[in-house]
Amino acid sequence: MFLAALLDKVTSDTTGPETSVRAVGTREPPAKMALQIAIEGIATVRVQGRIAKTAPWIDLGPLHTQSILTHLDPVQYLRAVSTGMSGKSAVSVWAAWGW
Repeated sequence: MFLAALLDKVTSDTTGPETSVRAVGTREPPAKMALQIAIEGIATVRVQGRIAKTAPWIDLGPLHTQSILTHLDPVQYLRAVSTGMSGKSAVSVWAAWGW
């Protein structure tokens, strides 16, 4: 399924045990990436990447349980997976291209 079709179904930010997927960027990886993770309440965030659409997802760095600003070498595909969220928790993850 195309990512655009999935994103069209997202009507709001997701809180609690559900999952939300958002992707922003271009087809070409940047020289450097800045990644900001904002956690309200209790949650664990795992940042993962892969170099091709059919490659397995690989963990990039440690698990995060607190808000953080970090820098990453670019990968073609990047995602953040949140788990262990309490009912009133919220997680927001932003990746920005550096230059």
